[in-house]
Amino acid sequence: MSKLHTTLWTYPWDLADGDPRAIAKRLRNDIGLDGISLASAYHTFEMLRPHSPKRVLLQIPQAAVYFQPDAGLYAHTPIQPHVSPLMGGDNWYADAADAAAGAGIELIAWTVFLHNSFQAGRHPECAEVTCTGDVSTSWLCPANPGVRAFAAALARDLAQNYGIALLECESLSYGGFGHTHYHVKHGVDLGPGGRMLLALCFCDACRSRAQERGLDPDALSRAVESRLRLTLASGIPPSESPVELIATVPQLEPFVRMREEVVASLLEEVRSAAGVPVSSIFMGDRFNAAINRSRLAEIADYAETLAYTPDADRIQATIKEIVPDLKNPRQLVVGLQAYPPASPDAATLGAGVERALDLGIRRFSFYNYGIMPPANLAWIRQCIGDARRICDT
Repeated sequence: MSKLHTTLWTYPWDLADGDPRAIAKRLRNDIGLDGISLASAYHTFEMLRPHSPKRVLLQIPQAAVYFQPDAGLYAHTPIQPHVSPLMGGDNWYADAADAAAGAGIELIAWTVFLHNSFQAGRHPECAEVTCTGDVSTSWLCPANPGVRAFAAALARDLAQNYGIALLECESLSYGGFGHTHYHVKHGVDLGPGGRMLLALCFCDACRSRAQERGLDPDALSRAVESRLRLTLASGIPPSESPVELIATVPQLEPFVRMREEVVASLLEEVRSAAGVPVSSIFMGDRFNAAINRSRLAEIADYAETLAYTPDADRIQATIKEIVPDLKNPRQLVVGLQAYPPASPDAATLGAGVERALDLGIRRFSFYNYGIMPPANLAWIRQCIGDARRICDT
């Protein structure tokens, strides 16, 4: 059996537009994939769909889930899953699970947990809050008990009812600045330090956790806002790096550690609720998203990085930066974009995989079935074939 493991990020509406069983069999038998990373909960989007025989442009204005929830699992959560009206009365995830089982291909639940404009708008009391008192309209706070209960219920629902092989966790962290529901408009260079300051959450749940650690969240919030206001007034970013700010702003260092533990403990709770292996997508860093890679790697079965670039040297550098924080290179999943500009041709896609293989990587995920031209599936097939020959020798 090959040591290589490959998956393809996929949207349930793209399977539903065709024959899910036929698509799953083709991806397994013709393309050679081991798994389908299928979106179970997803944010808003507008998509150009080259596969679609009908709607080439699809706009989804509300974050939603794409399965029919088991209501009993959410009885003790203040947040209830919003089912996409796009499905009507169908259950696309159940159809996909049947198709995957029939094709002998793994079903991976690609789940966007906290980046959710629908739920943040409906439950502002569960959303992140900046030092300036602005309530996020697009991100739920990972420290909020109701949010944590909702995330665990989602994980339990998918694992118990859809036979998933792996729970793939996206946005199971703080949100940072700039990743929202809206087109962001700003004319101030915040710099890395300013972005970190604006990314810090001071909602009631975060303030409560800070107080439990003996911190004064009101004083810290004022200090952070004061530093941020200097940049907003002058247009000059903080001269200090995030590391320097953490060391110099009173109480900020333990507050940052608290945030990292919030994210790590939430991943632990989600993993326990799911009862299946989990993978953590490293989107963001410890300063903005509170992602402590080495801590999360202790909990998750796999960690993922998105290497969307045509530059094989950059892919190699990214992997070399991350691997020391992991248990070993086999824990890392490298995500590659199978269409331009990151992959202008099959050779570029293959070169990125080869560089990763040289560093001991054996797990890859390709982005994305519904976005790329159908002809690009042949690129993935070629890439998998070449990589498998390397792994099997």
